[in-house]
Amino acid sequence: MLINEVCKECNLTKKAVEYYTEQGLIQPRITENGYRKRIAVMRGLGFSVPEIRTILENDSRTAVYDVLNRKELEIVELQTKQALIKQLVESGDWEHIEGQVEALQNKQSILNRILDKFPGFYGKFVCLHFAPFLSEAITTNEQREAFETIIRYLDGVSIAVPSDVQQYLDEIRENADAAVTQSASSALAAAMADPEKYIHDNKELLEQYRAVAESEEYKASPAYRLQEYLKQFQRESGYNDVFIPAMQRLSPAYCEYHKSLQAANEVFLRHFQQE
Repeated sequence: MLINEVCKECNLTKKAVEYYTEQGLIQPRITENGYRKRIAVMRGLGFSVPEIRTILENDSRTAVYDVLNRKELEIVELQTKQALIKQLVESGDWEHIEGQVEALQNKQSILNRILDKFPGFYGKFVCLHFAPFLSEAITTNEQREAFETIIRYLDGVSIAVPSDVQQYLDEIRENADAAVTQSASSALAAAMADPEKYIHDNKELLEQYRAVAESEEYKASPAYRLQEYLKQFQRESGYNDVFIPAMQRLSPAYCEYHKSLQAANEVFLRHFQQE
């Protein structure tokens, strides 16, 4: 296919095709594998050159999903900036907005690193879990130290997911929509607010869950492998001993949330140990 034909077929300029060729995204000898059309689609969707390259190299839905997660973060960031611009117009308080912009930049630094290091749906879950506690401005030396500790931890951590665990994560990603995630979050909030009531109201469901969790079938499943892998990772990587304590120092709201979570967990453990 001649370059003019490529331009016409994919609605690209000659300069654009030459640029993508220089970047190594396409090769002149490739004519029938759909790369140029894929690039045109991704270009139209606003994908960056590194994102396009990664997707073409991996040729998988997982790579596209990873880009989707980042785009969702970018949308939230733009919405937050838009709200701050509106506040600036209405109040003219540059000092206050400066603090909010710094808080937003710090938040994005942490969330982007989480997506970099934690795979697929797990990375998105971790982002959703911590995002509500990352909007507070840093006002003390302790918070600044905690933020720097979190950045060092995320820059240094490495997670290598076994292939069968990664496959299971991919399956979760395909089947867990926003409604499922919201339902799980609501259930956790209810359990934390009044664990005794939650146990009473959901006794049958909890018994079924415990029976499944203790079964040999479950212990041979990818879900159990994922659970055990994440427990090991959290023990050995510093997640429990470095990252979580730093989050508590960074965010007073997260510190209170973590205390409530631990208290609820103790209630559940006592309940099940008594039976």
